[in-house]
Parts: sequence; C-alpha cells; structure tokens
Amino acid sequence: AAPASSCTSNPYLPWAVHGTHAVTIRSTATTGSTAAGILYPSHRFTVHKTTKRATWVYVTDKTSRVKGWVSGRYVYRDVRMCLS
Repeated sequence: AAPASSCTSNPYLPWAVHGTHAVTIRSTATTGSTAAGILYPSHRFTVHKTTKRATWVYVTDKTSRVKGWVSGRYVYRDVRMCLS
C-alpha cells in the first residue's frame, strides 16, 4: 500500500515503462510497423490515446520528442492501493 500522503497529493499516478529495459516506439499500432524510436524507463512521456483495452498506447517521448505507438504490455499506469 502507498503512504496516505502520496494518495492525496497525486491521486492519478503517471504512466511509466514497466518490465523491460526499453520499448520500441512504432509508426502504427503493430509489431511489424517501422520503428520510430525507443522509449526508456527513465524517459517521461505523454499519453495521447490508447487502443481498446490499451493493447497499444500513442505517446510523445518528452526526451527525444518522438511520437508513436508503444505496446501496452510494457507501458501502463502504476497501480497502488491507498489505505486511509
């Protein structure tokens, strides 16, 4: 469980890269599409939209300024339980 202070100060946790060292940013929401860049766990990024069930996520990498699709398997919101 997250400390109560983090729940009140930031109720919506940011998106982040999880479970891998890097994620390929692609031109379309398919594994066979052209690679546009690489999103690393240390990079901050903006999420613009997702496909149904968030299998793919359209992002802008704030570090490299590359826009494209990344797999929702590795990019998702941190989930924490807040106890009062």
